[in-house]
Amino acid sequence: MFLALLSLASAATLKVGPAEAYKTINSAVDASSAGDTVSVGPGTYVEDIDLRGLTITVTASSGPAVTTISTSASVELSGGTFEGFTLSPAGDTAVRVVSGSPTIREVIIDSPGSYGVAIGSGGAIVEEVAVYDAGHSGFYVTAGTAQLKRVVSVRAAKYGIYLKGGGSAYNSLTLGGLYGIVTQTASPVVQHCTSLGATAGGLVAAIDTTFTNGVYSDSPYVVVCNGGEPTFSDGIGHDTFAAKSCAASALTGLTDADPRFVSYTSGADPWQLDLTPAAGSPMLDGGSGLDGDGSVADLGIFGGAQGAWRDRDADGSVVLFDCDDHDGNRYPGATERADGIDQDCDDIIDEDVPVDTGGDTGDDTGTDTDTGTDTGATLDIDGDGYPGATDCGDHNVATYPGAPERLDSVDNDCDGRVDEGTAGGDDDGDGFTELAGDCDDTDASRAPNAEEVPRDGVDQDCNGTDSSPRHQDTDDDGYTDDSDCDDTDPDTHPTAADPTDGKDNDCDGLADDDELNTDKDGDGVTPAEGDCNESDPQMNSRAYDTPDDFIDQDCSGEDNYDVDRDGYPSPVSGGTDCDDLRSTTNPGAVEACGDSLDNDCNGAVDDACDDSGAVADEPECGCTSAGGAGGAAALMSLALLTIRRRRAASS
Repeated sequence: MFLALLSLASAATLKVGPAEAYKTINSAVDASSAGDTVSVGPGTYVEDIDLRGLTITVTASSGPAVTTISTSASVELSGGTFEGFTLSPAGDTAVRVVSGSPTIREVIIDSPGSYGVAIGSGGAIVEEVAVYDAGHSGFYVTAGTAQLKRVVSVRAAKYGIYLKGGGSAYNSLTLGGLYGIVTQTASPVVQHCTSLGATAGGLVAAIDTTFTNGVYSDSPYVVVCNGGEPTFSDGIGHDTFAAKSCAASALTGLTDADPRFVSYTSGADPWQLDLTPAAGSPMLDGGSGLDGDGSVADLGIFGGAQGAWRDRDADGSVVLFDCDDHDGNRYPGATERADGIDQDCDDIIDEDVPVDTGGDTGDDTGTDTDTGTDTGATLDIDGDGYPGATDCGDHNVATYPGAPERLDSVDNDCDGRVDEGTAGGDDDGDGFTELAGDCDDTDASRAPNAEEVPRDGVDQDCNGTDSSPRHQDTDDDGYTDDSDCDDTDPDTHPTAADPTDGKDNDCDGLADDDELNTDKDGDGVTPAEGDCNESDPQMNSRAYDTPDDFIDQDCSGEDNYDVDRDGYPSPVSGGTDCDDLRSTTNPGAVEACGDSLDNDCNGAVDDACDDSGAVADEPECGCTSAGGAGGAAALMSLALLTIRRRRAASS
């Protein structure tokens, strides 16, 4: 518990953004340790993310609508948390779980070449992740015990959710694609899921599977049996719900009924839909609405114990059905305003607001087709104080001559430039904005693709250091900076000699290895092997330590002491004398008869006398008095020994 608390106490938060200490996500990851959090501000980050196997949290502070990673490689996870990003474009496999039990949360993945999320082992938790237009599968689980909770796959080329070798799916949705949900793993769990519009089959059972409390609609075949048989525990199948290659009893427990969503159109994106039940829907519990108790009437993606989707901005639209769940003014069905923003999430900006069409009737509703004298140029459509004749965007209240420039891809101040002076503008014309990794947008010689000039005090390539970018060999010693511990010194690399200079020349973590492995005094022992004095051949770890001479011949850290001067140090000093207060008792002594002592320190008393038969019939033992005198003498000798050792130590 103490170690766990200590770890939490030492965890750090590293902030990424144009105005933060770290300009790129990778630079913050490189500076992280296990347990740290990398908090990423809004913007587009053009980089391949390498978490280096660290168990850290990488999170976008403002969510996926405004935080994008443009990458050509997979984000590989073996633990920790990855949340709040849009990956666009995504790599061939956008997110890959290689081991451990990471959490992937609130991520939008756009058009991965093959897989949106591929899980090959471990117990990953995948929550509220949407994958669009995957080249193969939205979610592909080949091993492990992954849990897919409230995930969405849209128009996957082959499979929306493929539980091939492990995993389970709860409250998840597949829209379009070839097949919706495929099971091929032992004892799969598929609960409260919805498959809509799959062109070849909503569900494929390649193993016996029970589909619980689901809704399956608009598919040529809701069920395709391929090596297994499905059973249903309370579900709704609509349109063509007959099974293909399945037993006649396959549809037992599946009701043929229209689920009656509030709004559903085949081929639409999630935020263009409302898949909550309309009045009278068979998904409702007795007509009273979803009660969340997991009863059989609470069907589809919003039912049951796992159906609590996030709604961060509390606008009534859940995270993956909201085009920006961090802005309470943006949600499907919101009123569109003249501000250059898509409030109603229909991918159209400022529709249904007045626009000056150039006619002379002055209606400005988008239907004016007059070709006469234009009086509309004198009107101020958006009410920002500038008429259309001088306003470069008279349908946007944030756009007029002299307006503050905003990060919105709009020329707010009507000067012909977009986003200048903001983190999204390319002020120095080098092709990179601050959001795209430009560490100095006032200097065109500094950008992520610039050539680094080593050791000039300037970070040209914006990688956070005044050195070459990764995979470069700046000092031309044959080793790149991936393995070279000092890529500015050609004499420092993994195969270099390591002389006595105080530096780790061979990059093995130890300085002066050559010195440590050289036997200068010829005693057969190197410093690495325990020679504490390479100028004296009598001092090394194999030497005999002369007792009581205040010299540490055997490099043990102290001099051996021989109180009784019999040539055998005491066990306290690392010796073998079993009684260092008697000179006649030591490992080299001859066992004496009748004295009740272990003279030769072999662990037996008078053992030699037993062999010779010389033991007296009634030896004089003097047990009480002799024992008392002997004990007092021992205490006195021990006191003298302590005094001698202290004096020796002080000298």
